[in-house]
Amino acid sequence: MLISVASQPALRLFCSVFLCALSGLAADFIPLPLARGANTGFSDTVEGDRQGGWTDQGGNDLRVLAPGPLTVSGVPFDILAETGGTSRTCVVLGGPKRPYLPTCAELPVAGKSGACLYLLHAAAWCPPAQAQKMTGVLFVDYADGSTSEIHVRFGRDVGDWSKPESYKNAARVWTAYNANTQVSLFLSRFALKPQPLKAVRFEAKESAWMVVAATLGKEVRLVPIRPVLTLDKTYTAPALDAPLKEMTNAAAPRNIILIIGDGMGPGALKLTSLYQHKAEGRLVMEQFPVATLCGTASESPDATDSAAAATAMACGAKTANGILGMTSRTNRLVSFAEAARQSGRAVGLVTSDALTGATPSGFYAHVTRRGASQEVADFAAASGFDILIGNSSAKAWFAPKAAGGQRTDARNVTNEMAVAGYTVVENAEAFAQVPQNRRVLGFMDKPTLEPETCLGRLMETSLARLARNDKGFFMMMECTITDYGGHGNNPELTVRGTLQVDWAVKRAVEFARERGDTLVLVTADHETGGLNCAMSRTDTGRLVIHYTTTSHTATPVPFFAFGPGSQLFSGVIDNTDIAKTIAHLWRLSLSPPVAP
Repeated sequence: MLISVASQPALRLFCSVFLCALSGLAADFIPLPLARGANTGFSDTVEGDRQGGWTDQGGNDLRVLAPGPLTVSGVPFDILAETGGTSRTCVVLGGPKRPYLPTCAELPVAGKSGACLYLLHAAAWCPPAQAQKMTGVLFVDYADGSTSEIHVRFGRDVGDWSKPESYKNAARVWTAYNANTQVSLFLSRFALKPQPLKAVRFEAKESAWMVVAATLGKEVRLVPIRPVLTLDKTYTAPALDAPLKEMTNAAAPRNIILIIGDGMGPGALKLTSLYQHKAEGRLVMEQFPVATLCGTASESPDATDSAAAATAMACGAKTANGILGMTSRTNRLVSFAEAARQSGRAVGLVTSDALTGATPSGFYAHVTRRGASQEVADFAAASGFDILIGNSSAKAWFAPKAAGGQRTDARNVTNEMAVAGYTVVENAEAFAQVPQNRRVLGFMDKPTLEPETCLGRLMETSLARLARNDKGFFMMMECTITDYGGHGNNPELTVRGTLQVDWAVKRAVEFARERGDTLVLVTADHETGGLNCAMSRTDTGRLVIHYTTTSHTATPVPFFAFGPGSQLFSGVIDNTDIAKTIAHLWRLSLSPPVAP
């Protein structure tokens, strides 16, 4: 039945009120079309080439920001979609660290008005917050010919995109992990004259300044995001059925297993043990007869990244952050994994990260940029390692664009490796069924790498395969989830990742205890998040959790050893001692071959 609105006064009145309400809601905020002023994109490919997007830092960019409507603290924004590496989706202005980037940008506004201008933005390479130096100047040109000049100060009106701190007029309203660090965007509010606008202009001063979106609208309170630091999930935790005994007089190990918890510092172990076991020191790894601390400093002034840490652990030499398998003077290093392979031993690498990620790459790659994923994939193919397994995200770097990959050349490295004797697998079941005479290249699907017990299962399958080598083997397994927990200040990920490590440790210990010829080492590449935690004294059973940063820290990381040779790791050690001691135990040379 059709109802005539004109014949129904009450319904007509309702519709009128409803439409007016919608009109008023739409007028509250007006997202501005940033495309007319944008000068670059969210994605970058090659760091420092002056051709890429965002801040020209390679993969350390903002491609993780999804396009489309985004509402933060009640303010709607429109995030532009990026259709290619040169798409213009945002305004990025250079400061002293990127002087070749534009210093000014203009956004036409065409007569729009509002009580406030809201910016979704951030800064980079910033001076100390307490100095409140100018990141830039915001010029607002009005239709009547007048102009307002607004000084945008770091530590008041904008924050550092790699830091979690909010400020008086800069609420941290969006954050994500971009595979390099935890990055953030800030919401700022600037009052406007009650007049139509003509244009908004941006001028950089003492920092790089990145504007992602802009909106005109009514005045609202800026509310920063606050992580909920609570735990309520149930996990499965491993346990030993008998104490571990120290092997002080055993011969050199035939096999060596190194388990790395990415970002897994002392706070992660304490939190996981308190939550899962209601007491400290109850994890399987914490029962090892050798337990100490390991220094992680790199050559860089800040805390180490995973690339420099992996290079130190694998090659026994310090390098600068971002470099893999080379010194900061670009001298090629040799990892003990490569030397072990040359000696006839089997080698396996398994990670929940991409196979081209920094930690596994440190054992086989030699590049000056950790983001050089295509070159890293080439080194993986050339390594000859028996097992190479990571998550599915690296798959594209092993295939050309014609086959759905991202390579800039025509090589299909996956096919090349298949011809060379590798079977490609995408889940744990397929891995377990690979014939023993084949090597394994794995791009594992997400369900394979999510449960807390998953790495333990992959450890079992890997050890059974590697143990067939009569000369012995080296096995490295990495869990990245703890690092995500630290970067995101997410205790659930911290605990789940640490338990994944402990399950891998459990399986490795069972293998080592049964055989008596296997050394098991457990550590982290660095600490992430500056995590502190304790049981509340006033509220029994409640955990008080506090992250001090979203970045890496210089805190020494736990180190555990069990099996023949473990006594050589007693006392506080440095991460370079891992490679040096393994090379000593196996009589390997870490010196690169001399060219003829």
